[in-house]
Amino acid sequence: MFIDFNRDNQVQDNEASQEQVESIVNHRLSRLDGKVTSAQVHLAHVRETKSSNPDYRCSIEIRPENLSPVAASAEGAGVDAVVRAACDKVLHAYDKVVGKQGAR
Repeated sequence: MFIDFNRDNQVQDNEASQEQVESIVNHRLSRLDGKVTSAQVHLAHVRETKSSNPDYRCSIEIRPENLSPVAASAEGAGVDAVVRAACDKVLHAYDKVVGKQGAR
């Protein structure tokens, strides 16, 4: 699966490296290998809190073969946690779409 990783200009490489994010996405979405052609991952800062822990938003759009794109996003503190949460949400959305296709 091809992963296109983007981040806004407020997210530095030391906060979220491309290798780190791609590793999480590959691991979490591994059961979709062969079913999904690509995934677009976008990581952005949402706001800075007084405790200086930045909040992040991760949006993921996957492109399954022979289906419409499926997208989900998650917000929270910590890049790893936000990327994992967005992966879990997009997997759930994918399962719903595939379930509806099977019911037809």
